[in-house]
Order: sequence, then C-alpha cells, then structure tokens
Amino acid sequence: MKKLVISLIALLAVSTTVMAQNEVDALRFSRLMYGGSARYMSLGGAYGAVGADFSATSTNPAGMGLYKRSEVSFTPSITTNKSSSTFGGFLNEDTKYGFNVGSAGVVMVFDNPDRRTNSEWKSFQFGFGYNRLANFNNSYLIMGKNTTSSILTDYVNKANGTAPADLSPFDTQLAYDANLIYRPNTNQNVYTADVLGVSTFPGVNQTKSIQTKGGIGETVFAGSANYMDRLYFGLSLGVLSLRYEEESTFTETPSASNTIPEFTSLTKYDYQLIKGNGYDLKMGVIFRATDWLRLGAAVHTPALFSKINIDYNSSMSSTFQTSSLNATKNSPDGTYSFDMTTPMKLIGSAAFVIGKSGLISADYELVDYSAARLRPSTDFTVENQRIQDKYTSTSNFRLGGEYRLGMLSFRGGYGFFGSPYKSNINNGEGTLYSLGVGFRTSDYFVDLGYSSYQMTEDYYLYGVSKLNAASVKTTNNTFMLTFGVKF
Repeated sequence: MKKLVISLIALLAVSTTVMAQNEVDALRFSRLMYGGSARYMSLGGAYGAVGADFSATSTNPAGMGLYKRSEVSFTPSITTNKSSSTFGGFLNEDTKYGFNVGSAGVVMVFDNPDRRTNSEWKSFQFGFGYNRLANFNNSYLIMGKNTTSSILTDYVNKANGTAPADLSPFDTQLAYDANLIYRPNTNQNVYTADVLGVSTFPGVNQTKSIQTKGGIGETVFAGSANYMDRLYFGLSLGVLSLRYEEESTFTETPSASNTIPEFTSLTKYDYQLIKGNGYDLKMGVIFRATDWLRLGAAVHTPALFSKINIDYNSSMSSTFQTSSLNATKNSPDGTYSFDMTTPMKLIGSAAFVIGKSGLISADYELVDYSAARLRPSTDFTVENQRIQDKYTSTSNFRLGGEYRLGMLSFRGGYGFFGSPYKSNINNGEGTLYSLGVGFRTSDYFVDLGYSSYQMTEDYYLYGVSKLNAASVKTTNNTFMLTFGVKF
C-alpha cells in the first residue's frame, strides 16, 4: 500500500512532475518566490540591506530596525499565469488569472525608554502580518502526437508480474478493469494492450490538461533593534500554511483511424489536494558602514512541515470499436500524511544609498535543495536518496534600483535563479524582471509594481523516458498595489 501512496504524492511542480517521483514534493515547496509589497517586488526582491518595508520580514527581519515611525500596509495583487508547451512538434498555450494578498502587516516602533543611561540602543520594533511566499495558480495544456509509446506501454510494464487483485487501484487496476490492458493467458501475470499488438506502432494523439491552485503563505511575528543607527538586528518566526490542489485529465486516441484494432480512446483523471502547516525562524543583521553603504546578512532555518495531508482519487474511461467493452472505473478515495523539511537559506546583501536621489541594492542567496527531506526517514529512504542524487545547491541573485524625483519614485529589478538540478537532467533556471512607481509623503504612500517570472522545465506525461517529456515554459505576471499609512 505504501508503494501506491508514494506513487501518488509525487504529482506536483510549478512546472513539471513525474509519477512515482515524490522528490518533486520537496522541490516544489522549497522553491519560494517571495511575494510582498509593490516596492519590494519592484526592486526584484533585492531588499536584504534596504529595510523599512514589512515584506523584508520574510527575507531579512533586521530591515525592521530601520523604521523610524510605526506603519501599516496592505498589498493586493492580480496574477496572470501563462504556460507554453511543446510536445511532439506541437505548441500549445494556456492562461490562468488569480487574485491574492501579497503582503499585509503592521510595524510598531518604540523608542528606547532608558535612553539616558543606555543611549546606544535607539529603538525597538515589533511587527506582525502576512507575506505570500509561493503561488501555485497555473493552467497547462499539452497536446501532440507521440510516435514512440502509449501510456498503456507504461501500464503494461508496471503491471507485469503482478496479479490483477494486487494492481494499483489508482492506475494499473483501473486500466485492467476498463479493458485497456489484459492477460492473453489468464494463468500468467503477463499483460498486453491493443496498441502493443500491432506490428508497427502507428503513433497516438495525447493531450494533458492540468489545473493547479493554492500557495504558501507566512504569518510573521518579528522583532528588531536599532543600535546606534549603525547596527540593526532582527528575528522573525514564520507560521507557514501550505495548500496545493491539482486536477489533471489525460486523453489518448489513435493518430489515424483503424490503425489499432478495437482501441478507440482512453481518458485518465487525477485529483489531489495537499494541505499542511509548518514554521521557521529567520535571523538577520544590517550594518550601515557609511551613509551610502549598507551590508546585510540573514539565515533562514529549515522550514518544518508537520503532517502534510494529501487526499487523492483517480478515474479512467475507455471506448472501443466493440461498444460492449466500453467502461468507466473509479478508484477509492485515498489519504496519506507525511512530514517534510525544506533546506536552510543563507542571504548576503548590499545597498548603495545615493543620498536622497535613490539606491541600488543586491541580494545573493544560497540554497542547497539536496538537503530537503521527507519524513519519517525510515519510510522515505529511497525518496530521500533521490533528492540527494537529483538536486544540488544553487545560487539566486537579485538586483534592484530606485530613483527618486520629489515625492515620486521609479524602480526596476532583475533576478536570476539557478537550476536546482544536477548534471543538466532538467532546466529549471528562472529569470525575474520588475518595474514600479511610487508616491510618498511623510504620512502615507501608494506604490504600484509589476513583476514577470519565467522558467522552463520538462514535464513528463507519464513514466521517466525523455520521449514522453514536454518542454513547458511558464510566465507568471503579477501586478501589485500597496497602500501604507505611517503613524
């Protein structure tokens, strides 16, 4: 039973997934694209040494130490997520729209009440609120002609050697009960399919539609301190909420009529809902070396997710030239719980402040994706070994700039996110471009921002063969509007 459950909790990724490879879980929930305020995102998220923005509590909480006045802010955002897939020489596109809250928070500033005898500590800050760390809202359409294999080839390979009563109720048993795979000799557990009974494989048309939604949000509780307006220290506790929901429909038909005896079509539907909660700690420091140079560093502990729950089910329909063979079969409802630890992160930052005219900032982030783990470890020995074999450490770089003209500010940013994969087994590199404008007075501010994140990866329709992989490019566009009041 454990083998069946593991094969199902594998179907995850912004991007690309493969059945029976649940190391994808660890990667999906470790690759965070920090959401936040419009100013934060307009600078490409390069905020580790800038400070004085609530979003920074999820990157470098020491940034709260640069607040001089208390503040409340709110950032709604609209997303348009576009995917382009190439499979079997065919290009297809799909788009999904969404609305969410990128950031909402309050920061309270308290002057040191004992400044006469302890004047080095200028002020203390406390903040709490919400930052969105990942967005799973996407829609994919993959369609093309496969001239090398059928999904039934994969089912036959999985089923061979297994009695019908012991087949997986979520795939191979569904295919068997729907008459798509069968045993020519009922005394042997050797299976075949109509598509395998032809002398020359004629090719099949395959389509897969995937709808995903959800995200990872972080409720943040943070504190910071300002020492002599030179050193700023910060610590935050993040309470994480994770939700991922996916529906996928796969269809297959002969690429030309009457080329496969009996077989006319199959449709496979899969559903899964993953929910869980976790927590992490973030510690940071910012050093104002001069009036024009700030240096920052932050450490994020591994995020600990406890009892992530997955609910799932599948169904399969078949049609044949002999209509009496047509069938629709449903799996039982499945459920399973597991724990997960994501990698720690190290961030180094620098910001060059150009008087009152603007600033240039940069962040460097190091993440070792091979350090993620599924738990209990005794149940996931093979899967955790795959994480170590498949993933590696990577560097992420973010750059941002701001130019001020009176009460107006103009911003831009860029980010490069390295591939988490070893040995070029997949792509996975990402790029981020951002723009923004802001209007600020001494008491309130309004910021507008736009960011576009692009990534290309392979998506396996089934099995692990590159011949069954589609190249999928995702472009996630986000428009943000931040309202803030100082008091």
